[in-house]
Amino acid sequence: MTATTLKEPRHAGAENAPAAALNGVLKYALTAINQYFLHARMLKHMGELKLADQTYKASIDSMHRADRLVERILAVGGTPNLQELGRLHIGGTAPEILACNLRLEQEAAAEADRALNHCRAAGDETSTTLLERISQGMGQHIHFLQEQQESLSSQLEKA
Repeated sequence: MTATTLKEPRHAGAENAPAAALNGVLKYALTAINQYFLHARMLKHMGELKLADQTYKASIDSMHRADRLVERILAVGGTPNLQELGRLHIGGTAPEILACNLRLEQEAAAEADRALNHCRAAGDETSTTLLERISQGMGQHIHFLQEQQESLSSQLEKA
């Protein structure tokens, strides 16, 4: 058995719109893994241990999200594109880190909504259900990040 290197992912045609849509969401999940991981380590070195731990867990959650997306892309006959990442938004302070993570999560949520509409229109109920769960998790993470921003802002005002 010989190994082959996939240099270019197969492009999903109109007949495989779900795979293309899912790959769009996968790109953001892969980006989040890296951004959140780096931010977790930066926060740890800043002494923001609780926020560092929460951010590290978000990185792991993004890895699980990427895994579910890869599984689904393969199930619909597509090729998962693990080579394309979005731009990392890296903050230098805890407030900047929260803002960067919120920005990425909001961009990812918009992409997940687009993918959800594509999969719904294609009649792919399994992908639709997966994307609904992913969107719900993203919404919860966005809410969490907004709460953290408010909390940190009020802490800084008191200082």
